Amino acid sequence: MNLERLPNEEKLTLCRKYYFGGFAFLPFLWLVNVVWFFKEAFVEPTYTEQLQIKTCECQSSNQSQCTQRKCC
Repeated sequence: MNLERLPNEEKLTLCRKYYFGGFAFLPFLWLVNVVWFFKEAFVEPTYTEQLQIKTCECQSSNQSQCTQRKCC
């Protein structure tokens, strides 16, 4: 899927789905979320939904790191 073709509202919805999916015992989705939406959250010019995407990104990153530490 090409994120550049999606409207910003759909990007936010998709990002949230991956974030909440990580709580359903699928922590791999947090890592995918971080990698996939990093550019949208921190590199692209500012748009309305970007702050919410950044929040999901940061939380996904933190959750992913915590899960990796528990496994080791």
